[in-house]
Formats: sequence, C-alpha cells, structure tokens
Amino acid sequence: MKTFFQTRLTRGAFLVALLPAIACVQSQAAQTAAPPEKPKAAGATAPAPSAPAAPAPKAMDAKTEALARWFIDYFPWGAGDIAVEDVAGVKIPGYRFVKVSKTFDVDARANDQTYAALDDEGKYAIAGDVFGSDVRFKEPKAPMADSDLAVFVDPLEKYFGNRSFKLVLDAANDKKGWKAVRVLPDAGYGRYEIPGYVSGHNGAILVLGRAWERGRSFTEQRKELLKIDDRPTYGPADAKITVIEFSDMQCGFCKKRTADWDPLMAKLPNLKFKKVQKFFPLVSNHPWAFRAASAGLCFFGKEPELFARWKSNVYKQQDTLSVAAVDTFALDFALANDIPREVFSACYLQQKGNQKILADMTEGFTLRVRSTPTYFIDGVLVNWFADDLMEEFLRKTYMGGQGLPLKPAAAAAAPKK
Repeated sequence: MKTFFQTRLTRGAFLVALLPAIACVQSQAAQTAAPPEKPKAAGATAPAPSAPAAPAPKAMDAKTEALARWFIDYFPWGAGDIAVEDVAGVKIPGYRFVKVSKTFDVDARANDQTYAALDDEGKYAIAGDVFGSDVRFKEPKAPMADSDLAVFVDPLEKYFGNRSFKLVLDAANDKKGWKAVRVLPDAGYGRYEIPGYVSGHNGAILVLGRAWERGRSFTEQRKELLKIDDRPTYGPADAKITVIEFSDMQCGFCKKRTADWDPLMAKLPNLKFKKVQKFFPLVSNHPWAFRAASAGLCFFGKEPELFARWKSNVYKQQDTLSVAAVDTFALDFALANDIPREVFSACYLQQKGNQKILADMTEGFTLRVRSTPTYFIDGVLVNWFADDLMEEFLRKTYMGGQGLPLKPAAAAAAPKK
C-alpha cells in the first residue's frame, strides 16, 4: 500500500523508506475501509482524502508489457493499471532496475508500488522496498562481513520506529551480483526475519524483499510459501478454498472484518472455506497485540475452539484493554476454562509460542503483508478495504461472476416528520 512508503532522492541516489507506522487500517465514517495516508506519528491515522484522478498509463514495448502482466499478481487483487518504469541512474551489472506501480480503479488510496531488480537471463526478480546508503554510494564496498551491513541499521530503525535491527549475511541465498541478507527487527519478544538483498558491487542498495521466479506466478509461489499447520483453523478440512488471514487483535478494522465475515459467508452458502488464522501484531503501534496472540495460541493448544472464544472476548473488550489488563484478562479466561494458573504461565509469552508468532510475522513480511487484516485466498493477495471488495472477488473467482454487479446498499429511510 503506497501510503506506507515515501520516496526520497539524495545525491542522485534513491531511498524508499518505510514510515514509522505500518498501521492497522481503521474504519472511517459509514463503516467504509480507508487506509491511512502518511501517518504523522506512530499509530496516527489521517482522515481519508478524496481520491485523485488516476494518471494515464504510459505506452509499453512488448517486453515491458509482458513484465507488467506478470506483476499483476504481486499487488492486491482489484482492477487497475500497472506501470513499469526504469529507475534512471541506477545501474546494476547484469540487471534491469525498475519501479512497478499499480493504480487501482476503485480506491486510489490503495495504490501501491515496488522496486525490482530483473536479471538479464529472465530467471528471477528481486522485488521489494528499497533503502539506499549514501556512504556506500560515495565509497563503494562489496559486503563481505555482517559489519559491512551496518550502514543500513540507522535508516531502518528511523523509518520502522521503535525497533532495533540486526542484519546478517545469508550466503546460501546469494544471487549473482547480490548478497542475500536476513534483516532482523526486534519485536520486543524476540526477533523476526525479513529477507533482503544488498547490491554486491557497491553495497549501496538494500532491497527489502525476496527473489521470485520469473517463470511462475506470484500466486503459485505464495501458495507454496504459506504454512498453515498448527494454526487456528475454521471450516471443513476438505474445503476447496483456503483463506489465510493475517490479523492483529488490537486492530479495530480486524474486529470489523471478523464481524463482516459470517454474514458474507451466509450470502455464499455454496462456497466451502477453510479459514486459517495467522498472527501479525503491529508491535510499533499496538503494545498488547503480541500478548493477546500469545494467549490465543495457549488456548488453541489446550482446545482449538477456545481460540475463537478468546478472540471474540478480546474484540468485545478491545477499547478498554491495556498491557496489564490483557495479562489479567488472559489469566481469568484460562481459569474460567479449567486451565490451571501454572499451566497457563508455562505457556504464556514463552519461547515456543513466541517463535510461532514471530514465524508468522516473518512469513507476512516476506509475502508483502503491510496492514491488517490481509488475506491470501488460494494464494491471491486480497486487501478488504471497500466493503464489497471481498464479495466481488469471491463471486468473480469461484462463481463465474454470478450475482454481479452487486446491488448498492439500500439508503436509510428518511425520518418521519
């Protein structure tokens, strides 16, 4: 989502920097989803602006047009135009470096962009968000040790907010001309991992993302990368459609979309879903979200259906909870469900459960989760911003467009005089 990024030009180099808040999308007036526009401070959500007119797409040659078609699945589902532009002044031996953007037809606030290094042999694309190092542009140095990556720590910490970072080389995943790295932010309960690549010839460019195979769709590759074992799951095991939700229990919009899900399923009774819960606590903005996820995993381990009850109870109390209140609330919930204090304490916020949550965060960042809730439906990335978007996707994808176009919501009756 473009609203979480900004581009900066400096001394002929470039820097795409994540803003401090990777924020939960909050609902606006009339229950309409509206992603935040450039938050001024961590956790802040600006009012939804009016959508600007979409720029006219530029003409493409056949090779670039094929690249644009391939990148369609990289971005969230929805009608829109894909643009591919070469990044002037950035020369990487053996690669074409491009900016790829999507302008959505319905909601321009969902517009998104990424950068990609495309190898000349057409085998893969290293795609993601980019940081540049002025130090390394001035004094190029191939990264040969972890200490050579220290030039990226300060910009990462500055733009991610209140998290410390480590970067380590990951030689097993090197690509020609690029050094693979593991970027390790501290979530406060341990470190999770974001894959990345640093330009090998000068050490000046960090792409926060992974290498994707050019001969396969993003959807197909995501389906292989998404792990669903040992996570809370709803619906029949033999369901043909798998929905994976990355969410945060302190996120107000996650609460709304959870409430919207069952009524939507009631409208589509012939579609059978298996829905898998993944944890993506936005630790910079939501101080108790990780703790709620940890408690949820403890309850899931005791009795799978307890997780749904815990999540429902948290959402009911969401506006009144704090870090200390969640601790007490979780223990009270455990005792009320015949889980002894010592059993719960041996699980809550302990390493085994924490590692599962951190693994979900790693998976989410790898697959470009940037807000909550985010859905992957049979590998397709779906951001349920507009209220009708999920239903439109399901009807077009699994029902051959049956029931479309959707009828507009009925207007409220005028008050009697």
